[in-house]
Amino acid sequence: MDYYRYIHDSSKSLENKIDEQIDEFWQWSKNQKQIYEWEACYPEWGLINTLLERLVHSIDFTVWDQKTINNILFLIARDNECEVLIETLSQNPACLIYFAKEGLMYQDDSVRWQFAHYLTKIADEYPEVEDIILKYSNDHVEYVRRRALLALSYIKSKYVEEKAIEAWNSNMEYQKNAALEALYQVKSPQLEKYLKLGLNDSFEHVRENSERIINLYRE
Repeated sequence: MDYYRYIHDSSKSLENKIDEQIDEFWQWSKNQKQIYEWEACYPEWGLINTLLERLVHSIDFTVWDQKTINNILFLIARDNECEVLIETLSQNPACLIYFAKEGLMYQDDSVRWQFAHYLTKIADEYPEVEDIILKYSNDHVEYVRRRALLALSYIKSKYVEEKAIEAWNSNMEYQKNAALEALYQVKSPQLEKYLKLGLNDSFEHVRENSERIINLYRE
């Protein structure tokens, strides 16, 4: 394929080209062993990212067809190891916010955790981001909740203590570790209490993480 000619071919809209790439990906995936990081081997990510970059910077995203929006969300999910596509989407903050709202109900959690994380990049200029991340912190998938909790801590959200305590009380190992990290990030008065609990926790990694954070304070 002549990529330059394809990208600049005015007979097809950028949305149509994105839609075409979904079909190409599907055809390629049929012959792949879908094991860890298999999507990263797809040879056309560069082309897809170029199309998305042109789309993000040239066309009002509010008029995009829902099919195209869903296809972009699908591609972002498949790019969950390299995260190049969502980084490109982040170049247009309003577009990122729009897609993050769309992503709340998207079925693939590989999309949802990425939005929870990348929204932190624009939180200083767009206060509404906090409420969107908060919604992700209530996700039914543990990993999404964890990434959202950490995201809330990175932006120093007023909800951090509440969500961290909720995470701790879930009695899930990774949730407890995220709770400790979140409380540490915001220098919460609650941290000392949960570090003491963590030192005697039933999970080895929680005990180790508690010791690590205590040592950070000593440095």
